[in-house]
Amino acid sequence: MRDQLIARANSKTLQSGRQALLGIQADGSHLAASSLDAELFALLTDPALIAAVKRVSGYPMVRPFQFDLLTKAPGAPETPWHRDRDFLPIDRQSYTCWIPLDPIPEACTLVYAEGTASMAPTRTDMPDPASLKRLLESHGAPFRRLPEMKPGDVDIHEGHVWHFGPANSTPHWRRALGVAFVEHGTLLCTDPEGFSGPAGARMRRATLQSLFGPNAEGQPVEGERHPLL
Repeated sequence: MRDQLIARANSKTLQSGRQALLGIQADGSHLAASSLDAELFALLTDPALIAAVKRVSGYPMVRPFQFDLLTKAPGAPETPWHRDRDFLPIDRQSYTCWIPLDPIPEACTLVYAEGTASMAPTRTDMPDPASLKRLLESHGAPFRRLPEMKPGDVDIHEGHVWHFGPANSTPHWRRALGVAFVEHGTLLCTDPEGFSGPAGARMRRATLQSLFGPNAEGQPVEGERHPLL
C-alpha cells in the first residue's frame, strides 16, 4: 500500500518549490468521487485506527469525512498556521489523523499551539495575520512539536487547534495521509460558527458540492464514503 501511494504521489503534477503543500486544492478537484480507492479506504477505516480515534475523541461512533494524500517537496516552504476545520463544511468538531508514509525527522513534524485547543473556536477565529500573531503570542502556549515519526505512525489532532507544518529542509519528499473523522450526527454547514473567516470559505463550499452535491447544506454526513464506524 505504501509503495502504491508513493507512486501516486510521484505521478502528481510536479510541485513548485514555492508550494507549501501539494494534495489539497481550493476548487475541490482532489475530492472527485472517481478517486475513491477501495484499498486505501479500507486502510483508513481499519478497526485499530477507528478505535484510536474513538479513544481520543470520546465519540462512541464516528464517520470518515475527508481523506487526502499530502506531499511536500524537498525544499518546500512551511505550511502556514491553520485550523483544519476552517476548510471543512461541518457544524461540530473533527479529528484529523496524520499518517506519514516516509520517515519524518523532528525538525519537519507538525507544530501545535496547544493553548488554542482549550479555547472556543469563536475566540480563535482570526481575520488576518496580525490578529493570529497576537492570538499565538497570548494564548498559543504551550507549543508542541511532534517527535520524529516513522511510516505508519499516527498523529490525531482536533480540528480547531492551530498548527503548522515546517518547511521540508531535507532532500527527500515528505508524504503523508490525512483523514478527518467526525461524530455521528454531524451536519453539513458551509458557515460554521467560529470558522466564518474567508480563508476556507471557498474550500468549504467546494468540498460540500464535490462530496455531497449542491443542495446538501444542513444534511447529516452519511453515504458510501462516510460509513458509520
